[in-house]
Amino acid sequence: MTPRNHKRRSNPQAVILQPSDYESDAVAFNNNLEPPRPAAPTQTNDELNLSVLRRHNPAVTSILSIAPYAVVYLFSTATQQWDKSGVEGTMFVSQLSPSAGTSSERYAVIILNRRGLDNFTAELLQGDDVDVVSEYVILRVNADGGQEHRIYGLWIFSEPAPSSTAQTREINAQIIKDCAVAAETSRRLVAAAQKQQQSTNDKHSGASQQSHGGRSEDEEQAGPVASSVPMGRQLSLRELFGQQRKQDSGWSVKNHSPRLVNGGFPSAGQFAVTADTDFFRGGIASPQQQQRQAQAAGLGVDLLTELFRKAEQGR
Repeated sequence: MTPRNHKRRSNPQAVILQPSDYESDAVAFNNNLEPPRPAAPTQTNDELNLSVLRRHNPAVTSILSIAPYAVVYLFSTATQQWDKSGVEGTMFVSQLSPSAGTSSERYAVIILNRRGLDNFTAELLQGDDVDVVSEYVILRVNADGGQEHRIYGLWIFSEPAPSSTAQTREINAQIIKDCAVAAETSRRLVAAAQKQQQSTNDKHSGASQQSHGGRSEDEEQAGPVASSVPMGRQLSLRELFGQQRKQDSGWSVKNHSPRLVNGGFPSAGQFAVTADTDFFRGGIASPQQQQRQAQAAGLGVDLLTELFRKAEQGR
């Protein structure tokens, strides 16, 4: 007999399917009918552009004009042709902060490069450095510390009317020209003000020296200037204490000594009246007596001077 094929009956267990990520997202979306909205920006487009520019050039203070797209060309003096410099992107006409020690206005053209890491920055110094032709804004820029001049051509993209960018090239070209003229004018005004201030200071200094007898205030505070004396020379008492007074120019030993009577002794009534005798005779000296005492003190100094002079002549 042919054996019967017994069918094996299996009892399959229930399989629990794990929900996928998509299903979990769907459940979450169904639970929240409206997706979460992003937070509103706290800065305007101008503030965002300014913050981006300051990362590349911290001297930028404000943005005056923006061109969505511009290409920088460099004029080759060897081939007399325009060559692409490899810089193209959004162009910003910006105002810069004044340099240290000056208050003159500064402006620059900045292009953030989309094709590389090197951005383009050209400071606008004077109106003659900017020229506007049919499709280019020509800039003459000082390079290598002013030793070399480079000529750049800015091609600014603009669409035909009635597009919003139809006047972009003309508007930005005029703003660049006006900024260059304003920077030149500001530097001239600042230089003229500084020159005027310097002239005023010189006049005040000259007037101060005349009021002090030709000497500056520092010299007046330092005191009188000592006269120069040759090295190795001995100073006499006359040079130290001043010139001899005119009233003492006729001094002599005979005139200074009292008159002798009866063998050389002075009489009681023939003593010369001096400041010393007036002092002892009158007690407190009067103003006239004090003046005579001062003159007597000067006689003592002159006597000492004469003694030294005679001693030097006797050597």
